[in-house]
Amino acid sequence: MFDVHVPASAKQVVSQVHDLVQKATQKAQKLVDEARTNGPRGALHYAAAEYKNFVVVNSMKLWVILNRNSTFNSVTERVVPKEAELSKKYNGLVKEMSGKGYPVFGYLPLIPADEFGKVVKKVKPDK
Repeated sequence: MFDVHVPASAKQVVSQVHDLVQKATQKAQKLVDEARTNGPRGALHYAAAEYKNFVVVNSMKLWVILNRNSTFNSVTERVVPKEAELSKKYNGLVKEMSGKGYPVFGYLPLIPADEFGKVVKKVKPDK
């Protein structure tokens, strides 16, 4: 009955929401399993890795959308190098402090600056 009276766009939204709920349930179960197996630290590392993947994937999507705008391109030519420099400093600080035995820094995720750089190069507009 639902398929007959609902527009295709609404069906697509329902399908996407259903997929999202299934993925979220799987991720939550994996997080619980990780906590049982490796304790809170393992669960936190799993959550940080998933968050990193989420940020990288969605940053790529946003980059592709924004990169179509020529005004945005001129801004990114100045911002991207600065972002890379700051990311390296942050990552260096986290590694250094973690290496010195400060346990809080072991929980902080590193910024995947190299992955962002690869994305920037891939979707740079043809001039």
